[in-house]
This record gives sequence, C-alpha cells and structure tokens, in this order.
Amino acid sequence: MLEDFLNAFKPADEADWNGYAALNEENGLTKLAFYSLCPYFDVKLYHKDYVFADEFNDREPYDRFTHLFRLPTTQLQQGDRLVVSGFKTADGGERFFYKTEFSSESLKNAAELKERYDNHLTVENEEVETISDGLEYRHMLCRDPQNNPVHAFLLRVDMQKNTICVGTPNDDYKVGNIIAKVPEMIDSAVKNGKNVLAAVNADFFDMFGDGSPSGLCVKNGIVIKNSESIRPFIGVKKDGTPVITTLSENPGLLGELEHAAAGLEMILKDGELYEWGPLEPFSFVRHPRTAAGLTSDGTVLLLQIDGRIPEYSNGASLVDLALLLRRFGAVRAVNLDGGGSSVTYTKSGDGFALRSNPADLERPRDKLIRDEYNCLLVVKKD
Repeated sequence: MLEDFLNAFKPADEADWNGYAALNEENGLTKLAFYSLCPYFDVKLYHKDYVFADEFNDREPYDRFTHLFRLPTTQLQQGDRLVVSGFKTADGGERFFYKTEFSSESLKNAAELKERYDNHLTVENEEVETISDGLEYRHMLCRDPQNNPVHAFLLRVDMQKNTICVGTPNDDYKVGNIIAKVPEMIDSAVKNGKNVLAAVNADFFDMFGDGSPSGLCVKNGIVIKNSESIRPFIGVKKDGTPVITTLSENPGLLGELEHAAAGLEMILKDGELYEWGPLEPFSFVRHPRTAAGLTSDGTVLLLQIDGRIPEYSNGASLVDLALLLRRFGAVRAVNLDGGGSSVTYTKSGDGFALRSNPADLERPRDKLIRDEYNCLLVVKKD
C-alpha cells in the first residue's frame, strides 16, 4: 500500500527539500504549488492511496523549479499528510522529499493574498519621453508606505504605428544551447532590417539546461518551441492584432500568430487581478519584474521594475505589478521573466540606452546583463 510506503519515511527524509509550498483553494480544487530553489525531476505528490502528477511540468519541461498539483478539496481532511517527492537529476539518483499536513486554516484565498502582498505603491514622480511616433517611455519613482523607493519603466506602444516582434539570438530560429544578451538580440534584428525602437526581456528559460524558452515561442509566423504550452503569452496575430491569452483559452489561435513569447502567470484578466501566483515566495516577495499588458483599445504596455537594491529600488510583488499596469489601463497582463533578467532598452541616437539597473542576486549592484533566449522588440511599422 502507498500509505505503508509513506509511513516508512524517516522524519529527516520528509523535510529535506529546499523550497517553499503554498495551498490555495480555487473552484473546488486545492492547489498545492511548490517552488524549489534547485531543479528537480519526476516530481509527484502523494496523498493516501493517490498519486498526483506534476501538472505544470508535465506540460512545461523546461522549468524545473515550479511544480503544481490540484486535488479535489472534498478528498482532504484535517491533518492529512501531503508528500512531494522528486529526483535531483533527470536519470534519478538522489531522491528528495517535502512534507506538509493539510489544514483548512492554511488555505489562502485571493482576497487574503491580495491584501497581504499589495505593497500600496504610489507614483511620486514621472518623467515622460517620446522615443518615436507612437512610442512613449515613462520613468516612474514610486514609494511604498514606508517611503522605500521603487523605480519603474513603462513603454506605451501604439500598435497602429508600431508592432511587437520576438527577438532571439542572431535573429534566428535555433533552440538549444544558444542564448544571448538583449542588446545583442537588438543588434541582430537591426542588421536584418528591423527598425527597432525599444526592447524588454521576455520568457523564462532553461537556465540550468540548454537555454530553451519555457513557454510558447513564435517568430515571424514560425513556431520555434512549445506549441502545446499551457502558459499565458503576449502575441501579435498576422493581421497585427495584439493578444494576451493562452492556447487553452484560444485553441485555434496558434496558426494565426506572427509573434509570441510566454510568461508564467496571467496577472490581469478582464481588468481584475487573476492568477498572480500561488507560489511563495516567488510571486509575493519584492523582486525585479517584467510584464506585458494590453489595454481595451489595443495599446501594448511593457512594464519593468527594478529591485534588490534597497537604497535605490525595492522591487514589486506580482500584485503590485498587476495594479500598476491597471493604473495605466491594462485589462490583461502576463508576468514575464524577472529578477536578473529584467531589462529595458530604448533607442538613443545611433544606439540603444539601458534604462534600468539589472540586479542579479549574487551581485545586485553590478549591472550584469544576463544571457537569455528571447526578448520583446518594439519595431516601427514600415
């Protein structure tokens, strides 16, 4: 019996996984989300005689840090033991466990999470600059109630005059052990004739593997990777219409896309906070962030927030990110890769200026420009 197997675990074995878990109830299902600090493989959740597959990574094989399980709430009773098990390498080897006990008091709902992780950022000062016709750049100094600073950068893209393209290493379609810095992707696109005006980083990627993008990636109508991804994405259809959606929501959309780059959570939907994440601490602590938003009139908003440098900028939670985008009219928004990946560039003279201050965890005060797989380019229409 599986229960006998679980009972045989030694206590030390049941809590040696370095990570964080959160329980959240939604539509009659209890979501157990696990965010690990190291990549793990073949991850499963054990509850009584049931084995639950890692739903997220069953479909997203390039992100080994995020694990999501959904259990019918009616099957859970106070004190039930939930055990997450996974291997440290793809071929097995050393096995790790994480144990928690189910408690109805531990369930979190959306209202509680919003209240807890809304840092009530207010915009103290704004500097607005026109980069090109139809492209506005805005640098904001925000403050939280403790007067801590947060620097944010917003690109407002008029999609009648500009478009969004996916930038890749060498402006190519290759995947696997090929990554580049955002300014290098800009240069490659410019050399190939694109009139690039600005750029931000885009999708999460396999940092500990071959650098592949974690979600859907479409470039010039060609599906580069992950055509069945369940992640939300920002895309531009072949007729020029921008979208922020999922393939689950729009299953016939794939063939209509000219460009698309994915994120991790849909943080705004119909103007309301949506899945800004069940994961602690990833979703809720204040980090550097990047996100894309879409207004009701089809304007694209690219927002990037600096963090990890307390005296300069303290970052944002995903709740903060969503609320700030909504302040500028976004009705839909997707959270993109953040942390040391978050950058904003705009055209300046004959080159491009880095507007933000990228902050890697190990060396937060050095402007270390990270190699990544893709970015979002703001490109002038012909």
